Amino acid sequence: MSVFSVSGSNNDFYGMFFNTSGSNNKNNSAGLFGGGNSALGDMSLIKSGAYKKLLNSYYATVKESEAEEGKGTTTAKASAAKDSAGCLQTVSSDATELLDALKELGNRSLYKNKTDESGNKILGEKGEAVYDTEKINSAVKKFVESYNSFVESSGKLNSTSILGKTLDIVRGTKKNSGLLADIGITIGDDNKLKLDETKLGKANVTTINSLFAGSGSYGSSVSARASASARLANSAAYTNTRGTSYTYDGSYSLLGSTGSKSISGYM
Repeated sequence: MSVFSVSGSNNDFYGMFFNTSGSNNKNNSAGLFGGGNSALGDMSLIKSGAYKKLLNSYYATVKESEAEEGKGTTTAKASAAKDSAGCLQTVSSDATELLDALKELGNRSLYKNKTDESGNKILGEKGEAVYDTEKINSAVKKFVESYNSFVESSGKLNSTSILGKTLDIVRGTKKNSGLLADIGITIGDDNKLKLDETKLGKANVTTINSLFAGSGSYGSSVSARASASARLANSAAYTNTRGTSYTYDGSYSLLGSTGSKSISGYM
C-alpha cells in the first residue's frame, strides 16, 4: 500500500492509514503504522525531496531514449524517402521511349536488303547487300538519346528497385562495350553513351543486327529491364499520389480503393 494508491475493493482513506489492505482489515495495527505498508516511507521520500530527484532522473532517461529513437526514425525516413510522382512519371516516360527505340532496332525488317520496284535486291558495286542505312542510323541515334535520358532520370530516384534495374542495364552495356564501339557507341564516365555518327555510318549492319535483334541480344536484355522500370515507376507514382486519400463518403482509402476502412480504423 502507498499514499498514492488504495488496493482492495473496500478500502477507504481510514483503512489506508490504519488498516491492512485486503478484505479482512480488522485486527491489524498496520496501515500507516504497520510494518507491511509503505505510507510512512513514501511520505519520508516526498518530504526529503528524493521523490522529485527520482522522477527527474526517470524522465531525463525517457527523453534521452526518445531522442535516440527519433534519430533512428529520422535516418530510416531519410533512407526510405519517397520519390515525387513527377520524377517517377519522368522515369516511366523515358523508359517507354527507350523501349520504343529498342523495338525499332529489334525489328528484323530494318535489316532487310533494299529492293527495287520489282522486288529485286539492290546490290552495291562489289555485289554486297545494300541496306536502308539512313533509317538504321536514325534508330541507333534515337536509342542513344533515350538511353541517356533514362539513365539520367532514374539516377535521381531513391527507389532501390528501379535503381537496381538501371544498374543491370549499365552493367550489360559495359559487357557489350566492344561491339557497341564497333558501331560508334562509347560509354562515358557518367555511364551515358556517346555516338560517333561518322563511325556509325561505316559500321557493319550485321553487327547492329546482332546487338539489338533477337532473343538473348543486348537489346532484348535492356528492353526487359526498361519495361520493368516503367512498371515500377508507374506503380510507385500511383501509390504516392493515391496511396492515402478520402473517398466521397469520408472514409479513408488505401491506394485509392473503395470500400476500405474508415479513418477511425487507423487511429
